[in-house]
Amino acid sequence: MKSVKVLIPQQEIENRVKELAREIASQVEGELLVIALLKGAFVFTADLVRHLSLPLQVDFIRAKSYRGAERGELSVVAGPELPVEGKTVLLVDDIFDSGKTLETVAEKLKEMGASKVLTCVLLEKELGRDTDFRPDFVGFKVPDYFVVGYGLDLNETYRQLPYIATVEGEEDGQI
Repeated sequence: MKSVKVLIPQQEIENRVKELAREIASQVEGELLVIALLKGAFVFTADLVRHLSLPLQVDFIRAKSYRGAERGELSVVAGPELPVEGKTVLLVDDIFDSGKTLETVAEKLKEMGASKVLTCVLLEKELGRDTDFRPDFVGFKVPDYFVVGYGLDLNETYRQLPYIATVEGEEDGQI
């Protein structure tokens, strides 16, 4: 494994996740269905739901846009298993960069009958986008770096890091 440089320390993430949970709870009445986008959002979602002070259910959804190294059309390949019809849904993702995944999956959940879809991301990259779609809740804004840790990976490695980091030589997004 290459060496990493910490961008957002563990304690800062823990504090912000608690704040996000309070922000979300203040805007939701009744039960919430939390749906995590796999794989990157699983750590963030686990910590977030432990701090949400309202009745909730948790489910997962997996979307894929890559076929090998080629980016293709985004499709939902698994989940959710719980019914979304008539429910307030919180869709949780790890990082908001192009915005296409979060926007597409949020639309899919609305088509499935969710009464309201809120979105929450741990990280939002500071860059121009082709969409006006924006997440409802954002943990941190980060430069346009390739980041790992706290569920985010580089070829399925680094997910276990308790902080957000850049990988030496990968800071500018070049893999």
